[in-house]
Amino acid sequence: KRAAFSSTNFENILIWETEADIPPGTVFDVQYKQYGEKSWLNKHECQSITQPFCNLTRETENFTEHYYARVRA
Repeated sequence: KRAAFSSTNFENILIWETEADIPPGTVFDVQYKQYGEKSWLNKHECQSITQPFCNLTRETENFTEHYYARVRA
């Protein structure tokens, strides 16, 4: 829940909160897209991950554009 970008020194990290009672072994999948695009794209390095963050710097490097990201447990 509460997924948000944390941007510092031109690095864009997607972070999210997890529930306190999250089951062991829960994994996350991250997707992103540029504003105006219809299709979500998988961030391949952030599929089936266990940590509550994902580095999307390369995918969001054009700072004049707007981006969306989402995460699924």
